[in-house]
Amino acid sequence: MSSLPSIGYFKTGNDAWHMKSATVKLYEGEPYLTHFVAKVVGISGDMVELDRTAFYPGGGGQDPDVGTIAGFVVSEVQNKNGAIMHKVSGHNLQVGQEAEGIIDWPRRFDLMRAHTGEHLLFSSLNRLVTELELVKIAITPTKKSFIVKGKLDWDMVLHAETMVNQVIAADVETEELHVTREDPLVAESRVKLERIPGDRIRLVRIGDFDLAACAGVHVRKSGEIGMLMVEKVSSAKPAGDHEVEFKVGEDAMRRSLQLATISQQASELYGAHPEDLIKALRNQVEELERTRDALKRYARSWLGNLAAEKVGETSLFIAVTHGLDRKTLSEEATKKALSPKTACLFVDEAERTLVVVAVSKDLDRIDANSVLQAMIREHGGKGGGNKTFASGGFGNIGSAESMLDRGRDLINKTP
Repeated sequence: MSSLPSIGYFKTGNDAWHMKSATVKLYEGEPYLTHFVAKVVGISGDMVELDRTAFYPGGGGQDPDVGTIAGFVVSEVQNKNGAIMHKVSGHNLQVGQEAEGIIDWPRRFDLMRAHTGEHLLFSSLNRLVTELELVKIAITPTKKSFIVKGKLDWDMVLHAETMVNQVIAADVETEELHVTREDPLVAESRVKLERIPGDRIRLVRIGDFDLAACAGVHVRKSGEIGMLMVEKVSSAKPAGDHEVEFKVGEDAMRRSLQLATISQQASELYGAHPEDLIKALRNQVEELERTRDALKRYARSWLGNLAAEKVGETSLFIAVTHGLDRKTLSEEATKKALSPKTACLFVDEAERTLVVVAVSKDLDRIDANSVLQAMIREHGGKGGGNKTFASGGFGNIGSAESMLDRGRDLINKTP
């Protein structure tokens, strides 16, 4: 699933479109160019400007290229009003000097495949959900994703993945078009005109499947993507509704096989066929919710009937629970603290240790927040509150009973 780049030297730079910019952008017309020779026309510290470059400066969500110029590492590339600037730390280049640039091709090719794949994936989803809005794109060596606004579920994702991989299998050509704003093609394309300065628009066409405005670099034919799979769909609030993460090429194949194996293993554990696994999981989640609801009802009943310890005129309610949520404990503690001369101390022990302290308003000698801080401070806990109510917690260290003893002593010894 690899493609051999066109290795050679590009010295002519006679494309009329590119010559309109301060730097001749070789990456637009020659995205497979990995070696080139250019003249240094400007230097500002580590930043080097060439008269022509194959280094893509980033855009459309795609990371900029890296590589070398005259053997020095290029770590960053920027587009400054049409002038492409290369960050070349520690260089000894001089204005007027000719230098060879070399692109990190495996990295570039990975990003090209992913960027073309992103076009296909969003276009597929957009066919299923016409109101879907593309908010943000991230095409980097470590993450390929985009954020959308609109409805999305895994059935839609599967349908879209199928369409994308059919286009990949068809090995259709990718075409770069430069048009004016008035060109009829603009009305047929995915484009946000308000984000594009000037009169000229660069469109990328992928066969008959997708036509979109884009400044990025793409593969020549869809088959070079190899494969695309969606790895994750998660909430993207507040930027959008969903973030869709995907993989392409060999990474997509490896991850697909890994997830397929995980699915088979999970099916064995549940005693269900892979096709029935989601149903089995949903049933278990519903059963877990019913169990949690029953636990809350039992806990409220048990805490409601809890007997108080008497410390002088103070009624002290203390209890250790297991797996109760903060809301339930807080409500029950606050309810008890409505009674005069009452203090309440609950400690819950689950994945985290949760401490809730509540005292009645007439119990001036006890400050709930001071008691809480004294209990959790030595364990690196976090929390807060006020004189009558406070809550906090820390990682479970198996110390609920000792925590209760510590809290009881603090309340008993408070003058």
